[in-house]
Amino acid sequence: MSVVQVETSVPRLGWISRLRPGVPLTVGIIMLVLIVLSAIAAPLLAPAGPAVVDLGSVRLPPSAEHWFGTDAIGRDLLARVLYGGQVSLLVAGAGMIGSLALGTLMGMLGAFGGYWVRAVVDRAIDIQLAFPYVLLAIAITSVVRPSTAVLILLMVLAAWAGAARVVRSIALQERGKDYVKAASVIGASQLRIALFHVFPSVLPSLLVLAAMQMAAMIVFEATLSFLGMGVQPPTPSWGGIMLDGKNYITSSWWLTTLPGLAIVLTSISLVLIGDGMQARTDALRSREGDE
Repeated sequence: MSVVQVETSVPRLGWISRLRPGVPLTVGIIMLVLIVLSAIAAPLLAPAGPAVVDLGSVRLPPSAEHWFGTDAIGRDLLARVLYGGQVSLLVAGAGMIGSLALGTLMGMLGAFGGYWVRAVVDRAIDIQLAFPYVLLAIAITSVVRPSTAVLILLMVLAAWAGAARVVRSIALQERGKDYVKAASVIGASQLRIALFHVFPSVLPSLLVLAAMQMAAMIVFEATLSFLGMGVQPPTPSWGGIMLDGKNYITSSWWLTTLPGLAIVLTSISLVLIGDGMQARTDALRSREGDE
């Protein structure tokens, strides 16, 4: 096989230009864009600041004046949900990026590293996947004071192993293919093969995983904030807003239902995006295989 044949056999990123969104992907993107724009435009959309207290308007139900009602100390719930969206999305995004970066690095080391490196990576993945993330969060927050930085660290530690396992699996499959063997024969280093030959094949699945991880991170942030181990008051977040309203769940349903609805809609939009991207990339790979 000639050098030219080897280079043209390497997976390229041309699939991106041929990726046409289907209905789930389109709906998911529209939903997510609206949610993100609403959070960005919180100063314009919110009737008041998220920390403005009005003791004369305590636990008012949704109305024309307060669309989402007010909380236990008279703060406008719509304002808190909008500003809380900024915090929740930023924290979840940071956790997703960090977990995918670490997971990708560990996954590629698990596929291309030496014997002992692969063994260590494999055992680290197994241990992490077997350890409940809530216990991990409790253990860390019992030693370190809860904060946004600690929350992001917990997200990375809880999710990197799943990403690493996916990346390692795909990289190992690609490593056994002819174009990788040919690249090795002509003198390409393991680093070059990993970065320029195998990683382009990993990237489509990594993008799908990013959407799914982001949805998981939204729920993860809400869970830890609801348990008091996440974003700390007075900074609003969706989980923290639900925590504030848990004592009034039977008498003031909007305090937990509406921020919970924001979490559900955001997660649904990300899952739709992930499913849509997965379906399209699978179809393109099948088409390329037939050709």
